[in-house]
Amino acid sequence: MSLKKTLKIIFLLFVSIYSAEAQVEKLRSVNLGIIPKPQNIVNVGELLSWDPKINVAFEKELSDQGECLIIFLKERGIQVSSKAKKTLFLSKKKINQNNESYEIKINEDSVRIHGNSIAGVSRGIATFQQLLLLNRKDEKISLPVAKIIDEPKFSHRGLLIDCARHYFDKKTILKYIDLLAFYKMNTLHWHLTEDQGWRIEIDKYPKLNSIASSRIEPNGDIYKGIYTKEDIREIVEYALKKNITIIPEIELPGHSQAAIAAYPELSCNKEKIPVANDWGVFKEIYCAGNEDVFMFLEDVFTEVIELFPSKYIHIGGDEVPKIRWENCQKCQKRIHDNGLLDEHQLQNYFIKRIQKFLNSKGREIIGWDEIIEDGEISGALIQSWRGVEHAIKGLEAGNSVIMSPTSHSYLDYDLKSIDLKKIYLFDPIPSESKPRFHDQILGGECNIWTERVPNVKVLDNKVFPRMIGMAEALWSHGMKNFEEFNFRLQPHYEILESLDVNYGESTIPISHNTVFIKNQLFLQLFSKEKNINIKYKKDESGLMNYNHPILIKNNSIIKVQAYKNLKPYGDIIKIPLTLHDGLFKDVEYSCDFNKFYPANKEIALVDGKIGSLDFRDGNWQGFFGEDIEVIIDLGHPSEDFYELVMNCYQYVNSWIFIPKSISVETSMDKKLWVKNNFIKFFPKNNETDRNRRIQEIKINPVKKFKAQYLKIIIENYGKVPHWHEAAGSNSWTFLDEVQVNFNFRK
Repeated sequence: MSLKKTLKIIFLLFVSIYSAEAQVEKLRSVNLGIIPKPQNIVNVGELLSWDPKINVAFEKELSDQGECLIIFLKERGIQVSSKAKKTLFLSKKKINQNNESYEIKINEDSVRIHGNSIAGVSRGIATFQQLLLLNRKDEKISLPVAKIIDEPKFSHRGLLIDCARHYFDKKTILKYIDLLAFYKMNTLHWHLTEDQGWRIEIDKYPKLNSIASSRIEPNGDIYKGIYTKEDIREIVEYALKKNITIIPEIELPGHSQAAIAAYPELSCNKEKIPVANDWGVFKEIYCAGNEDVFMFLEDVFTEVIELFPSKYIHIGGDEVPKIRWENCQKCQKRIHDNGLLDEHQLQNYFIKRIQKFLNSKGREIIGWDEIIEDGEISGALIQSWRGVEHAIKGLEAGNSVIMSPTSHSYLDYDLKSIDLKKIYLFDPIPSESKPRFHDQILGGECNIWTERVPNVKVLDNKVFPRMIGMAEALWSHGMKNFEEFNFRLQPHYEILESLDVNYGESTIPISHNTVFIKNQLFLQLFSKEKNINIKYKKDESGLMNYNHPILIKNNSIIKVQAYKNLKPYGDIIKIPLTLHDGLFKDVEYSCDFNKFYPANKEIALVDGKIGSLDFRDGNWQGFFGEDIEVIIDLGHPSEDFYELVMNCYQYVNSWIFIPKSISVETSMDKKLWVKNNFIKFFPKNNETDRNRRIQEIKINPVKKFKAQYLKIIIENYGKVPHWHEAAGSNSWTFLDEVQVNFNFRK
């Protein structure tokens, strides 16, 4: 090859590299951090400066969307004038078959937003709004030359807000409609009735408005709140302009104590009861044998339908204790007259009857996955919250499904259980489901239940930024990359502040674990976030920087604080730790611990970590409805046992009970077992004892013995007792640590 040709090739290569680098640098100056990530971004060009003045033009059919956009621009100091040099056009245009598809074209003098439908135009507007805020500095407006073609992966993308446990005013609901639209969610699932409050005005039953909407708190304060029909009409109208569907939920047959407090004749025993002022599942439910109940519900739904134009009405159907039905003559007669087998089939009858009425009014029902537990229901949309198996059951029965499992979508759970990354990686299509059913999975929802969400500040803190992760999980196509998503998310925090959102952390600032090295226990601290400095306090020591695992020399409570940008970040974490002779020994289980409460899995009972009053803190291991046998291999024969110490948890509102008994057997070879009089029985749980508590159990041997294996036998409480709201259901057993002490230990 001649020198001339070689030099030419080198020159062309240099030009190519330079051009590529220049293009990359140009793209870095353009913030395309759109969430959810669009399916196609093409023809990205330079960033153009725009005067803070724009003309907005739209088709008559898009007047609502156009007017909302104009308000958005004016609120941010952007003039809207027909004389402006640059124009924003809104129009409908066939793009593909997806109803929410849209296309945006940005050039030097115009922005054109086309949508397959009005909904598609709305989603395009959301993308434009993000681009505007992401690329605006001070009063200067910049927009990149670009073409975006986009559509959602799933048709149902929702957020449930529980306004029954705690009431949130009209302003808050309108704010959340804006936020849903901004991140291209399309459904507000509005939970309006509960044991603790009825929040929707019903003309025909005024006591719902006056009695059921109010409760007396444990401290004597009166808590109340209700949405008038005028409020609801305004909210629904506003949501329609943003193309957000509002699906109301009226709970039945359970979660209905507030309504029964107003109208006791709707219950089986017709006794006067208060609106519930505690959380949990309550046994007072609508009487399935009383025709007046169905008349009441039909009247209520008639007024609900007049307010909400949505295709679906959510009827609940979850967590229905049946003790009242079991002892009700009318309910038993209904079972007999209709050839039903039991109270479970009676619930199926109840749901189908309400479904038939709503179908006659042109509406379809959504119900929690319990509605198919007691018999098939055709034509219903199933909201699966208890796991994949219930979703698959609904799919195989021919139903469409919305996925909102507790494992990924419950925003009331803390960050230890569900953080932003976990939600972002959520796939509504279960890997266990067969491909032929995938079209029946409409999408998903994240749920914010408000038992412990008393105000808007906490609401915002729990919902954001996690809901944004769900928005992308339900919209975007292709492979997921959390690091890339998190990079796009960062400028959105400033946007959230401008939208008056008091967002929380994306993940727990500090995680911890214990390790056992050379017969010594160490505490490890780490953070998933960057630029986090960790400090800790050990016993009475001063605050120290964390640089390496902490040696635990005695039973301790380690206090830990994260710092970000030299400021405290997150809450102070208290980590109780215990030393004992069974640490990190091999443990064998007779049954599986529950997948939702695994704690530290196979070493959870010997990892040195003590549980708190929060049974979801990651240190409590849960077992549902089973007796438990745990065998601890000490590794060698040991003498002179002083005691075994265990903690059990009780919170009867969540069906967690102290075990009936705990006994210990010992063995040298796992064949011959000796009881050694290691046994302890516990009193029956008291109906009035509703507080969370930890029961410490100490078991001391009667005489010395040698043993290599310890078998701890924990007898489950059994069925939930008759006085409980969930009478007859299985109960939970929760354990945190089995402390094996050879000698007396302080």
